Amino acid sequence: MQKLRTINYTERNMIESYYAVLNNLSVPCKIELTERLLKSLKNETENIALITDEFIPEKSAEQIIKELRAHRNFGKTRIIELF
Repeated sequence: MQKLRTINYTERNMIESYYAVLNNLSVPCKIELTERLLKSLKNETENIALITDEFIPEKSAEQIIKELRAHRNFGKTRIIELF
């Protein structure tokens, strides 16, 4: 599971401000808001999982380095075509 970062001073104040406003909502409104927040968290964690999965290479570091070096074009003559 992803480690959560601490909430900074500005974020803490935003939470307190939102809570002061939202505390006066009816119970059905609070439930709807809670469901939407939970859904957004679920989507966010799914996106994080997709992103981190993409960064796991199937090749070793040595193979990747060898391929990068093989594709370098240093010192080669470039041909520029005119329009």
